[in-house]
Amino acid sequence: MGRNCKNWLIWAGLMLPYLAVAQQPCTMGIRIDGTITDPTGAVIPGAEVQTADGEKTISDAAGYFLLPCVRISSNKIMAQAEGFTPKAATIEKQAGGSVHLNLQLEIAHVETIVQVDGDASSSDRGSGTATLSTKDVQLLADDPDDFLRQLQALSASGGGSPASTLILVDGFQNGSAIPPKSSIATIRVNPDLFSAEYQTPPFSSGVIEIVTKPGADSFHGALFYSDSDSSFNATDPFSATATPAGKRRYGFELSGPVLPKKSGFALALEKRDIDEFNIVNAVTLDGSGNQVPLRQAISAPQRLWIASARGDWQVSSKDVAVFSFSSNVNNLGNQGVGGLTLAEAGYSSLLSENDLRFTNTLIPNANLLHATHIGYSWKRTEQSPLSTSPALQVSGYFIGGGSSGQNLNDRERDLEIDDDLLITHGKHQLKFGVQSLGIFEHDYNPNNFNGTYVFGGGSAPVLDANNSPTGQTTTISAIEQYRRAQNNLPGGIPTTYQVTGGTPLVPLTQWRLGLYLQDIIKLGPRFTVNAGLRYAFQTSPDSVGNFGPRASFSWSPDKKETWIFRARIGLFSGSISPHHALEVARLNDVLQKQVTVYSPSYVDPLVQVPGSIEVGTTQQFPHSLAQPLEFAGYFNAEHELPHHWSVRVNFYLGETWNVVRIRNINAPMVKSGVDTAPNPTAALLAPRPIASNENLLQYQNSGHFAGNVLSFVVDQHSYKRFGLFAYYAYRNSRTDGGSGDGIPQSSYSDIGESARADWASTHGFFLNGNLNLPYRLVLSTEFAAQQGTPYNIITGTDNNGDGNFNNRPAYASAPGAGVYSTRFGLLTANAVNGDVPRNLGTMPSLIHLDANMSRIFNLKTNDRSQTRTLTFNVRSANLLNHTNVTAVQTVLSPNLGQPLSGEAGRRLELGARFAF
Repeated sequence: MGRNCKNWLIWAGLMLPYLAVAQQPCTMGIRIDGTITDPTGAVIPGAEVQTADGEKTISDAAGYFLLPCVRISSNKIMAQAEGFTPKAATIEKQAGGSVHLNLQLEIAHVETIVQVDGDASSSDRGSGTATLSTKDVQLLADDPDDFLRQLQALSASGGGSPASTLILVDGFQNGSAIPPKSSIATIRVNPDLFSAEYQTPPFSSGVIEIVTKPGADSFHGALFYSDSDSSFNATDPFSATATPAGKRRYGFELSGPVLPKKSGFALALEKRDIDEFNIVNAVTLDGSGNQVPLRQAISAPQRLWIASARGDWQVSSKDVAVFSFSSNVNNLGNQGVGGLTLAEAGYSSLLSENDLRFTNTLIPNANLLHATHIGYSWKRTEQSPLSTSPALQVSGYFIGGGSSGQNLNDRERDLEIDDDLLITHGKHQLKFGVQSLGIFEHDYNPNNFNGTYVFGGGSAPVLDANNSPTGQTTTISAIEQYRRAQNNLPGGIPTTYQVTGGTPLVPLTQWRLGLYLQDIIKLGPRFTVNAGLRYAFQTSPDSVGNFGPRASFSWSPDKKETWIFRARIGLFSGSISPHHALEVARLNDVLQKQVTVYSPSYVDPLVQVPGSIEVGTTQQFPHSLAQPLEFAGYFNAEHELPHHWSVRVNFYLGETWNVVRIRNINAPMVKSGVDTAPNPTAALLAPRPIASNENLLQYQNSGHFAGNVLSFVVDQHSYKRFGLFAYYAYRNSRTDGGSGDGIPQSSYSDIGESARADWASTHGFFLNGNLNLPYRLVLSTEFAAQQGTPYNIITGTDNNGDGNFNNRPAYASAPGAGVYSTRFGLLTANAVNGDVPRNLGTMPSLIHLDANMSRIFNLKTNDRSQTRTLTFNVRSANLLNHTNVTAVQTVLSPNLGQPLSGEAGRRLELGARFAF
C-alpha cells in the first residue's frame, strides 16, 4: 500500500497547481453538445454546427461538438458537412438547462427537422439499438474485460447469450478483439440485425459495432493511470487464505494532423497488469490414502498490451481513405487451474490478435455512397503445459497430471474484403454489398498426445480390513477406484485410458461469402417498409443455396409519434465453425489416430491385459452438411410518456433447424436400464452396426432449437441531472443441441435431450444510469442480474460404451449402493441411458453492480481555444461483493451442485486522466 500511496501523492503534487474552479454555468442560455454521424453510424469530424444567430463550432475527431451557451432566442441548430444533407434541430429548453443532441446526417435531398426537448435519447427509439457517444463510453468501465462484460450485458436484451456477442470494428464484419477504450468514438449496440447485411438474428448473437476516433485538425491527447491495490480488494470467496489481487492500467492517446485539412492520425496504447488467483477446490488423497479437501490459491498473472493506430487521408472532397492497425497481446499464467483442476494440470498461454485494415469511402453525389473494406488479421494461441505427464481425471473429485492440450500452437490468418453501396432515390434507400471472409488456419494441436486416465467409479469387489476381496460386489466412487489403483488393489483398474498420436499440424482453409440487398421505403411520414435478401455460401464443409429473405415495417398512428409499432421477420443462415473441419481433418485415423483402452493396466495401459478392450475413434462429415437455418421474428410497441419517459415492449421468437450435433453412428447397441452398476466393458461387447471396436463420430444436422424472449424497456435521457436505461427479459427456449458439439447421451435415442439451452438464463434484469451530483461529481452505475444457466448432471463414466462420458443418472425408488439423495430426489448412477433429463440443474444467480464516481477539473490555459482537463475517478466492480459462481459439481455424488469456483470478488480502483 505504501508504494501506491506514494504514486498517488506524486500525481496529486504534479497536478495540483493546475486545478481550477469549475466554469460558471450558463444561466441566460442553453448548453448544447452532441455527436454528428453519417447513415452508417460512423462519426463525422469537421462538421459545422451553427445556431440561428450565427454562433458556430466544428465537430472534433470523435464527431463531438459543444456550444457552451446558446441564447434562448437562437433555438434552431443546423449541422452540415460536405456530401451530406444539412439537418436542423429545434431546441425547447429553459435557460440554464443543457441538451445532449446526436444528429445523423443523411445523403438525401430532403432536409429533416427534429424537435428536441431536453437531452435527446441516445437510443434508436424502439428498435432495440443503443448508440453510445464518446461521453457515454467514458462512463463505462476502464478495464477491457469489465468494459466488454458491460457491453455484452447491454447486447443481451435481444435474447442471445452475452458470451456470444460479436464485436465489429469500423464497419468490418469479421469479429475482433475490443480496441483500446480511449480510441473509441461511438458504439452501436444491436443495430437492426434483421437488415440483410447482418448474418445472425438477435437471439443467436448480439452485435456491438465500434467506430474508432479519426485524426484531427489540431493535436489532442491524454495520459491515464489507474491502480487497484490488493488492500482495496476482497478475497476470493473460495479461498481459505488471503488472495492479494491487484491491477494497474496506464497508457496514452494522441491525435492530430499530418497535413492540415488533408490527413490526420490517431494513436492509442495501454498496458494492463493483473495479479489474480485461481482457487483449487478439490478432494484428493493424503499419504495414507484418506480423502482430504484441497483448497489452494494459485497465482494467475496476466499481462495485456492493447494498441491501435489510425490514419485518415482526404483523397478528394468526395473520397476518404482510412488505414488502421490494432494489436491485442495477452500473456496469462497458470491457466486452466481452479475448481477441480490442480495446479499441476495448468498451462501458460499467449493470446494475440493483430488487424491491418483499409477503408475507402467515396461519395460521388448526395445520393450515392460507396464503401470498400479490406482487412487482414493474424491471430495466435499458444499453450505451454506445466507438466507433460499423462492427464488424470478422477470424476467429481480432481483433475491432475499434465494438461491434455500440451504445446498447442494455433495460427490463424483472416482475409476480409467487403464492398457496400448505398443509393438514395426518391422514397427508396437501397443498400447492397458483398462480404467475403477467408480463414487460413495452421493448427499445431498435440491434444491428448500425453494420454489421459479416467477414473469414473463403478462396480468393484468388496474388500475386507486386509484389502482382500470378500466375494461380494459393490459400487465404488471414482476416488476409491483411484485409491485402489495407487495401491494395486482389486477394483483399482482405471475406467479408460485414451491417447492420440500422429502428426500434430493440421492446415485448413475456409471461405465464407455473403451477398445482400436491402431497400428502405418511406411510404409516408409515419410509415416505413424494409425488404431485403441475403445469400450465404461457405466451404469446409461446402454449403450452398442459403437464401435469407427479410422484411419489416414501422408505423406510428399519431402525428407526434408518441406511439410506434414495429414488426420484423427473416431467415438466417448460421456458419459452420472451422473447428468442426479441423477436428475431422485431425482425427481421420490417418493424420492422427485416437485410441481408447477400457479397463487398462495402470502401469502400462497400451499393453493388453485380461478384460481390457481397445477402441479406435474417427471423426467424419456426412455426404452433405448444411448451414443451420434460423427463423426469427420481432414485434415491438413503444410509447413516449410525459417528460420524455420512453417505455417499450419487445417480443422475439426464433426457431433453428439443422443444428450441428455429433452422433456415434457405430455405437454399441445396448439396452437401456436401471439398477445395473456402470460397466463400460460389458457394454462394449454389445454388437455394433458397422464395425467392431470402432467409434465413428459423425457431424449431423440433427439438432433443433425453438425459443422466445419477452422484454420490457424503460428509457429516460431528457433530464439534466440523471439518465436511465433499464430492461427486464424473460427467455424461454428448448433445444436438443448442447453447447459445443451437442453430443446426445445415447446415439439411438433423443429421449430427455430436449431441454433449456446451455447458455439460456430465464430471467434477466439490466440497469444503466448516471447521476449528476453537486460539485460537478458524476456517478454512473450498471446493475445486471440474471438467473443461473442450466447444467447437466452426469454419472462421470461411460455407461453405454459409446466413448462419451456424458451419461446421465436415473431416478431411484429406494436408497442403496450408488444412490444419492439430492434436491432433485433420489438419483442413481446404476443406469444405462438414465431417465434424468438433460440440463436438470440450475446454476446460482449472477449479480453485478459496478459504480464509478468521477470529477473533471478544467485547467487554466493562456489560449482559450486549447482545453485541458484533469479527471479523477473511483471505480468499483462487483461492489456488492456477490459470489458469482462459475462452476458447480455436476458429477452425481453427495456434493452434487456444490459451488466450485467463482468470479473475482469486489475490486476497487483509483484513476486519473489528463487530457489536452
